[in-house]
Amino acid sequence: MYARRLIALLVTPLIVFAACGKDEVSDAPQDAKPVKKGAGKWDGAAAQVEYETLQAELRLAKLERPYLIIDNRTMRLLLKLKGVIVWSYPMQMDEADSDKLDEFVKRFRGNRKKQIRLMIEKHLFAASEKTPDSILAIVGEAVSVNPELLQREVPSRFQLLWNSGLILEVRTDIEGRPTSRIMNTFVEFRHVLQRTFGESRIVAKMTPEEALTLYRVSRPGLPTMIYPRI
Repeated sequence: MYARRLIALLVTPLIVFAACGKDEVSDAPQDAKPVKKGAGKWDGAAAQVEYETLQAELRLAKLERPYLIIDNRTMRLLLKLKGVIVWSYPMQMDEADSDKLDEFVKRFRGNRKKQIRLMIEKHLFAASEKTPDSILAIVGEAVSVNPELLQREVPSRFQLLWNSGLILEVRTDIEGRPTSRIMNTFVEFRHVLQRTFGESRIVAKMTPEEALTLYRVSRPGLPTMIYPRI
């Protein structure tokens, strides 16, 4: 049972990760036309935001690669491919953390109301013991991937980063060993310097299985967009 569960755990992110390509996506809205205000209670500003959000996702859906959605409406993280949800996880936050998410969204969009940003970095702080080579060999054969390229460790804590001091930190309940104390110290020190210029960090708690999927798919260049509250 353990072997089957571990194989499923490793195969799920690989199916999504295999779709990653080299396409680039423009951040500027295309063919976006202003929405005119109508009569009654119709909210023109909200309709404009919804229209621009749909336009941005239509561009992402045309890419042959996954993209990440931070949904500030339903408090969920989504991985989508061609417009279809392939992974979803609720962000468990208290009221204080919810305020931090609103701040994160505001910084993400900025004065130009950016719809899309590309992930610039990910860093693994700690992980559990490595997956046995025998299991990796089975998974590698099943998905035609060199076992050496498979994720060997289940993340305990990692960060995803975007420009403008945006950080999504993921934590699990497993006890992990530091991957590199020196590099961890360097990354934390860099965050201290970044706070001088402004930083917004949200923390999401996940199960090890879900965290592994997000970690495997995430990489520099991953398109990311926000579903803002309307």
